[in-house]
Amino acid sequence: MKTKLIHEVRAVKNKKELANIIKAQRISEKVLQHIVVKLKTGISEIEIANLIKKTFIKYGAPILSFPPIVAFGKNTAHIHHQPNKTKLKVGDNVMFDIGCTVNHYCSDMTRTYFWGRTNAKQKKIYLAVLEAQNRAMNLIKKGERRGKIIDKAARGFLNKKFGKKNFQHGLGHGVGTVIHEWPNFKPKSEDIIPAGCVMTVEPGLYFKGRGGVRIEDMILITKSGYKSLTNVAKDFKNAILPIR
Repeated sequence: MKTKLIHEVRAVKNKKELANIIKAQRISEKVLQHIVVKLKTGISEIEIANLIKKTFIKYGAPILSFPPIVAFGKNTAHIHHQPNKTKLKVGDNVMFDIGCTVNHYCSDMTRTYFWGRTNAKQKKIYLAVLEAQNRAMNLIKKGERRGKIIDKAARGFLNKKFGKKNFQHGLGHGVGTVIHEWPNFKPKSEDIIPAGCVMTVEPGLYFKGRGGVRIEDMILITKSGYKSLTNVAKDFKNAILPIR
């Protein structure tokens, strides 16, 4: 019981803590903006991951929340993919999961893009993940605070459309001085999400040998709903990157 109490106290952020998280997120957004225009056919995941680290240093945030996830093509089917020598090809899914720290407070964001063109399948999967995220957020907006009910809003929708095997992680987690903290959006979560807590909402679909899509935003839970802390476009049109 004592442990839970400490978790609950840590989960509710004061103004200073929230300001640090938001600052970390704004830096991550600048880094993402910088990186997206550096993509080119034939560049490798590891080259982009190294560039992400250098860009965070450039923007004054050398300590990352976690090693950046950069995945191209089939590698986007791996939830915690480690960047390797895989090269970018036209039509590939491109996944970035990045975050940094400001005064020990973390940020966390995922965006999935498509390099140059998409097919009907990619579009269907992307729009389903986006819809799942919207469903969960709409429930939070209406005042739902039970972790498992919020998780179910997204998971139930994706399971119905694509089967139960393809969304293999929790819908979201608390963010603070560690990247994963109490509470959680999970199928068996007993957590009640308090106002003042910063959460991720990150549904995903992953198809082995084909690729995946994850969209992750950070939100602040408020008494009357939520406030989005992520300012990066996620509509399908913006997810298709022009080949330069």
